Amino acid sequence: MTSPEMTDVLVIGAGPVGLTLACELKRHGASVRLVEKKAGPLQQPNAGIVHVRTLEILSAMGAVGGFLKEGYAFPGIHVRAFGRRIGFVDVGGVDSPYPAPRTLGQHVTERLLNEHLARLGGRVERQVEAVGLEQDANEVRVRLHHLAEGNREEIAPARWVVGCEGSDSLTRQALDIPFPGERYPGKEFLQTDASVRWTYPHGYGYQFITEEHILMLFAHDNEGRYRIICARNDRDPENQTPPTLEEMQELVRSIADPAAELYDPTWFNRFRSGHRFAARFREGRAFLAGDAGHVHIPIGGQGMNYGMHDAFNLGWKLAAVAKGEARPELLDTYMTERHPADQALVRGTDFGFHLLVQPHAASRMALQLFGSTLLSLETFQKHLRNTLAEMNVAYPASALSEDHGGSHGPVPGDRAPDAVLVRMPERRTARLFDVLHGPRWTLLLFAGAEPATHDIERLERISGPLAGRYGTRLAIHLIL
Repeated sequence: MTSPEMTDVLVIGAGPVGLTLACELKRHGASVRLVEKKAGPLQQPNAGIVHVRTLEILSAMGAVGGFLKEGYAFPGIHVRAFGRRIGFVDVGGVDSPYPAPRTLGQHVTERLLNEHLARLGGRVERQVEAVGLEQDANEVRVRLHHLAEGNREEIAPARWVVGCEGSDSLTRQALDIPFPGERYPGKEFLQTDASVRWTYPHGYGYQFITEEHILMLFAHDNEGRYRIICARNDRDPENQTPPTLEEMQELVRSIADPAAELYDPTWFNRFRSGHRFAARFREGRAFLAGDAGHVHIPIGGQGMNYGMHDAFNLGWKLAAVAKGEARPELLDTYMTERHPADQALVRGTDFGFHLLVQPHAASRMALQLFGSTLLSLETFQKHLRNTLAEMNVAYPASALSEDHGGSHGPVPGDRAPDAVLVRMPERRTARLFDVLHGPRWTLLLFAGAEPATHDIERLERISGPLAGRYGTRLAIHLIL
């Protein structure tokens, strides 16, 4: 059957990326269908960190409360390499309303996003698998199989489709978009979530680098609960079974603490990894977001986060064009903004693999000779902290960024910083982030440090016609 109703956007895949996109489309007033072939929500913790910039995005979406309540803000990571203490990475000092990342399982992230989507009036259509698509200049037609209804087939029309279904993306394959990359040979990754008794203080992250291993523990609370990840030489590439508690405990004992005890495990995982990057994120009316367009090793825990950033970037643009509030050319900026940002992430994680997971002799020597010095420098710490927090992502080359000079602070394409404001009419304290949160456009008019009356009058002459032309779609703020 052919669905009689045209949807603005059909989203394939209800993981964190698809859920974020569906929430943003609903928030900005577009119609959306979100389909997922799995029968129920994810039950495993998988991706385990929500970074600072992602928390800011969730705040803009109106969904950050649950993440702050259920996630643990760990302050930093102690680093040891080749038997020596290298230093401490302070991840908790980011200049943001949410200065530290939160550790929580992906199943919690998906539950919180599902709850937010329900509050917005949306839902996930489960056991619905996308098996094909075709498009023309006016619409996309997606062939859906309703698995719970004897594979009943539906042809679903939509103005746009977005593939958020992971690295095996049907959308990417149907569009014949190249996905070049490689698998890293000779290394396997073992994971568990478990409690640990050992001689190190709880509540922090730990990283241990040896000739053969990299062992990382990320605190899920300050009482001994950790996400434990170990990369080691792959002894049996055919082994797909999850590791055992005894296997993980022996790794922690041999690398970090001979007296360590692991107990109360809730999840085990064994995987091999590599990196792949789609040649483009768009083909006509079809888009890719998240792992459908980029995959890499989990150094830094940024994969899910960057996918959610893809969705946040694309959501408001699709909605604006769908509602006739922007020209279709706006959609081109998704590729020009997110493709370079995601490509930089893939390159960075590849560099991290060869520096930390499979270091060359020169990398080992550099870590031993210069690691402690670098981590003692606040400028390096700030750069590392902001990179992990995803605060350095910027879009200066975007068609939306015009620089006419005059700024001694953020420039077009940069993340807007937060600041404390006082609203003049009621003398009430507010934050700049509260002003910038949509769904609408925001115009900030700065009068200068010591404005004269004619300066303010000039800005009012600018704002008046704009307010009349755009109405509630544009919020105008005069800053004195």
